[in-house]
Amino acid sequence: MRWYLVVAIVVWVIAMLTGAGAALDPLFGDGRSIVDPDNVGAAGVTTIDVTLVDTTRSTPAIGAFAGAAERALPTTVYLPAQPAGRGPADPAAAPLVVLAHGFDGHPRKFTDLATFWAAAGYVVAVPRFPVTNDEFIALADGPFFTERLADLGDQAVDVSFVIDSVFTLNDRPDDVLAGRIDPDHIGLYGLSLGALTVWTATMGGGATENRVDALIQSDGAFPGDTALLLGVGFPVFVTGSDVDQIFPPDVVLPQFAALPEPKFLLVLHGARHAAVGENTPTPADEAYRVATTVFWNRYLAGRPDEPFPGSIVIDGVTSFIDES
Repeated sequence: MRWYLVVAIVVWVIAMLTGAGAALDPLFGDGRSIVDPDNVGAAGVTTIDVTLVDTTRSTPAIGAFAGAAERALPTTVYLPAQPAGRGPADPAAAPLVVLAHGFDGHPRKFTDLATFWAAAGYVVAVPRFPVTNDEFIALADGPFFTERLADLGDQAVDVSFVIDSVFTLNDRPDDVLAGRIDPDHIGLYGLSLGALTVWTATMGGGATENRVDALIQSDGAFPGDTALLLGVGFPVFVTGSDVDQIFPPDVVLPQFAALPEPKFLLVLHGARHAAVGENTPTPADEAYRVATTVFWNRYLAGRPDEPFPGSIVIDGVTSFIDES
């Protein structure tokens, strides 16, 4: 994704931020949250696939794709292991993190990060956005960058729809998610275009999400007027590369400076855009996962004094700024 396209995105999102929000009415399609017993992995983390379908909004026609009257959001949910002595009759509720993938992204690219967070005690929901996932190119028979990026406003609403939908499942006594999610502690994570998505969901006149307790911006930027950041009411963790040409430091650093405390900045030295966060192995992976987990622990799990370990700073790989 080239810089001139990113500029176009930012201009478009600024317009979205001042627009009207869409009404949310969570409705489900045929997808159900059915556990595969073989789907229990590291540290007892269970993955569940559920298709969430919003029948109140449509998916646009793009290229060879004819569009759809609804928005289908296949979502992978990662559940942490139940504490000893807890089970279906008395489940333990965990904070929710919704992970927004980037352009040409997909939930399958985040299995390592989502599993790490779930093993640390979080329910992690990773939706596949309808037109910006990497499988859509084949459906549209072409990249169609501009047309797909124009769906960003609806992606922001998708984030709220996913939250509402998993909470609905959480309240159904017969569902595998019943009682597993703490609705009072919600975090949002966005990578690249996903960062624009979660910011659009939470800030400005068209925002649809006001329940967020903490937000991680990774390899992205705030898409509105920097002055709006003075009004952010939740802690923010920013991470990005010092050589990123899509969201370069001269854009990200002034925005970070404008954020109120508490705020945190993890700089990735020499990293390729959006490589850290996805499953692609990098020297910064462990530091990234540990630092983001400590952030969630502080602001979602009620451990405000948990320290960031010195191991997250790696000479020539990462630097860290703690303004708490």
